[in-house]
Amino acid sequence: MAGSGQNRMNGAGKVKQYMRNKEKRWEIGLMGFCLLFYLIFPFLDGPVWCVDSNSYAAMDITREPLYPTFLWIFRRMFGEGNYLWPVVAVQSVLAAYGSWKLAVTVKGYKEDSRVLAVSAVCFQIGVVLLNRFVARRGSSYTVSIMTEGLGFPLYVLFLVQLYKYMMERKGRNLAGTAVLAVLLVSLRKQMLLTLCLMAVVFILYFLIKKREGKKLLGLLLLTVLLLAAGKGADRLYNYMVRGRWVEHAGNSMGVLCTLIYTSGDEDERLFRDETLKQFYTEINRQAGGEGCKMSYAPKDSMGLMTHYADSYDVIGYGMINPVIQGYIRQHGDGDPVHAALQYDEYCGGMVKALLGQEKGNLVRVVLANIGEGFVNSVARVHRVLNVYAVLAYLLYIGLYIRGIVVRKNWRKPDATQTFAEIVLLGLAINCGVVGVTIFSQPRYMIYSMGLFYCALTMLLYDEIKYLAADKA
Repeated sequence: MAGSGQNRMNGAGKVKQYMRNKEKRWEIGLMGFCLLFYLIFPFLDGPVWCVDSNSYAAMDITREPLYPTFLWIFRRMFGEGNYLWPVVAVQSVLAAYGSWKLAVTVKGYKEDSRVLAVSAVCFQIGVVLLNRFVARRGSSYTVSIMTEGLGFPLYVLFLVQLYKYMMERKGRNLAGTAVLAVLLVSLRKQMLLTLCLMAVVFILYFLIKKREGKKLLGLLLLTVLLLAAGKGADRLYNYMVRGRWVEHAGNSMGVLCTLIYTSGDEDERLFRDETLKQFYTEINRQAGGEGCKMSYAPKDSMGLMTHYADSYDVIGYGMINPVIQGYIRQHGDGDPVHAALQYDEYCGGMVKALLGQEKGNLVRVVLANIGEGFVNSVARVHRVLNVYAVLAYLLYIGLYIRGIVVRKNWRKPDATQTFAEIVLLGLAINCGVVGVTIFSQPRYMIYSMGLFYCALTMLLYDEIKYLAADKA
């Protein structure tokens, strides 16, 4: 009898081991598929040199440190004429790994559902296909010499690590979240959204849901330290490259473009500094002459956003830069670092002054910009797709609320609910960050696109299970 029981236990153990091995083989096969897909594009398109690429390769002071350093490492390894293809190959492998990691993480929390794993990969792939074959740019970001080549997969990995930490509360997942957040902040300033997302998620879970005050304070302190680490890395990079302990330049120009766009002739009165007033008078005159002021925009929201987007770079690169940089060249000492710092000082001074303008135009532009960001995060701004986007968000939120009602325990972590919360919070914060600093073009908004549909599929999966259980 004892021998028979032992044999049954051994048999059950062998079955479990067989099933585990079978799942591992399936996951390895999924990784192979991801690699095969993403590595097509380096061979199909090769490295894609973009408008901004030279500023990264030249380690321009206006750029955050991570991507220029990334390119520099490959130049040192492969030489000036041969380094770009290895760069996009590594970007493609990282994108493949990010898609795979998202899929197996969701699969692990959702009863080893292969359907959800495959859908997670397919949504990430879908974003790539849209960029390559549907969007006007005609290339994938994975093979572009741009921060997005690293930014998209790193953001997916960051969100996965944050999700795992909220589900398991293990230190290694928090450490992974922290490292990825610092990398992303060092990649582009838009990625400050990662620290905002961490803070909001921690407040949601450790104040509103769990009410663990001490834990929350420690995590918020960590978030502040990560911000300091990002700024320290920025300064260290510029010290190594330029011998100056300064952060990268050019942070105020984006907001200044918007403030000039929404301002009027009467706002000259806001300037106390005569030099800044002269800058504004000339830039405002040029913007008015080119029809790049809000007063020239159509009255409807879509027309306003199109006009704003078309005017943004014209104001920034065609007016602000020539006027202010021309003045600095004429009156400066010729030191490029000092010139960049002076440029920031002048732009920052103009921003402070123009924030005193009447807020009606500014609020309208920002709100319309944020609204466009929400649409571009899940679709593309278009009269039909705008309606689709609203319906997609309503479905997402409706299924999320339905899940809360069915579970009857909102405070307890749940694989689907937690993922849906983190994804939607990240999407909303990104819309806010981009909406107040620059126009919401798809390039800045699609970080959450594949993740949104992955979360929506998980919500639908749970709803189908609920309905099937009710019928049973």
